[in-house]
Amino acid sequence: MTRIRQPHVRPSDEPHAPRRSVGPLGLTFVAVGGVVGSGILFAPLFAARQAGPAAIIAWPIAGLMLITVALVYAEISAMLPVVGGLGLLPTFSHGQGVGIAIGWVAWVGYVTAAPIETQAMLEYASNERAFDWLFVAKASASGDSALSLPGIAAAAVVLAAFTALNAYGVALFTRVNTALTWMKLVIPVVIAVALLTEFSSAPIRETGFAPEGMAGVLSAITTGGVAFAFLGFRHALDLAGEAKRPQVTIPVALVGGILICTLLFTVLQIGFIGAIDPAVLGDGWGALDRGGANGPLAALLTALGMTALAKLVVADAILGPFGAGLVSTASTGRLAVAVAQNGLFPRALSIFSRHGVPMRAMLLNLAVGLLLLLAFRDGWSELLSFNSGAIVLSMCLGPVTVVALRRQVPERARPFRLAALPVLARVAFVVVSLIIYWTGWETMIKLTIPIAVGVGVLIWRVVRDPALGRSLSLGSLVWLGPYYVGLLVLTFLGRFGGGREVLPFGVDQVVVTLFALALFEWGVRSALPASAAASAVATVPEARQSTAG
Repeated sequence: MTRIRQPHVRPSDEPHAPRRSVGPLGLTFVAVGGVVGSGILFAPLFAARQAGPAAIIAWPIAGLMLITVALVYAEISAMLPVVGGLGLLPTFSHGQGVGIAIGWVAWVGYVTAAPIETQAMLEYASNERAFDWLFVAKASASGDSALSLPGIAAAAVVLAAFTALNAYGVALFTRVNTALTWMKLVIPVVIAVALLTEFSSAPIRETGFAPEGMAGVLSAITTGGVAFAFLGFRHALDLAGEAKRPQVTIPVALVGGILICTLLFTVLQIGFIGAIDPAVLGDGWGALDRGGANGPLAALLTALGMTALAKLVVADAILGPFGAGLVSTASTGRLAVAVAQNGLFPRALSIFSRHGVPMRAMLLNLAVGLLLLLAFRDGWSELLSFNSGAIVLSMCLGPVTVVALRRQVPERARPFRLAALPVLARVAFVVVSLIIYWTGWETMIKLTIPIAVGVGVLIWRVVRDPALGRSLSLGSLVWLGPYYVGLLVLTFLGRFGGGREVLPFGVDQVVVTLFALALFEWGVRSALPASAAASAVATVPEARQSTAG
């Protein structure tokens, strides 16, 4: 008989355990801080290039789509508030093998985030003459600027600062992050209001509201970076195990964070569209340029005579990535804990320090981040593909897990209980599958490389620990192979990200939806027996018993 190894979840009252010290505001700002990073300065331009003025509706559409996913995770996380939830939660419903697979894919995306934000922050800083030594003069073949050797040293210091600020406990981290997030919110709001004062409908009259139709809106959501901006809400999920009153804090943070960012980005997009000079639209929205070294918002404000606000954009260009990198460091540490608890990483990485933080896991992530700085100093676009593709793929288990757990442990208290769950969960799974499809063939084929590496690491771990192999619950894992391969084939046949455009637009969306619904049923039916799931769930104290701060 296959032995089910229970996830090792450390109760919050043990020494050197995660501390429940994060309230609703702190956790909401973790979600917001993860969303409002380096992308906010270029997202209005990239979305407008794809959809024209219709980029305005891309943000609320993507926000509503991601809210369905956030609601699904809100029920599971409030019921099972564990550290590194994205990687650990599937273990309760589908066993250790699924937890390892999802945790590894998520970690591949997460571990690249802080280095990417660091490089973005330094790139903006290098626009000032005093810091031009951060990058070499020659750009890479991909168009990225290459960090100089002193620039790599500066980046290493920034990465170490992220780890140091996280080392003294989640309470200090959330205070620092909340202060940074207030500034990251206030500056874009001021910029958006300034742009709205110059709003004109002339750009819309010049090209029409949706020159590229609905296909342009969908491209804005994906290749325009709209959906991936919202994926920052996941950081709140990873710190769920450290939330006070998780039954309230977690749903408020996940949904509230997305709503705040939807409003912020939509208003900023409206201001950007309305302030564009129609004279530059002769070749269409797709021909808009970056607007100079400091980006499109700074260029637009300078052209409008708002030079002081243009300098404020540069300040936000440093604060935004710094705050996002700080949040990424915190959540990546928790995710590494989940991967260690599932058995892929050494168990020692799951130990928390006396300050209640996974210091060993964060040091591992710091080392990997430093290696990435050296390996990808000339080509960060590849890391961006891994980051976005891996993270959205790792979210596919949430909708499946929440339905499976309803069947496996119906008696378990659910402090936050979703209405119409069977419908909402299927919608959320379709949303995740569509976003994966929209990322395109080129991203998916690149993502196959780290997935293959993960398989190699797992084989090595099983050879060293045969008991791990007997605990993988392969019957619950096998459906993930056809799911990934099926999406890989669909992206090859589709029109996004280098696909062959075999599937007509519209037909492809229907095919992906039907495929996702079929694999959803397979995934739910592949869940662990109820007794095994109940035994695993019993290792986590019920949330309502852990509300003290």
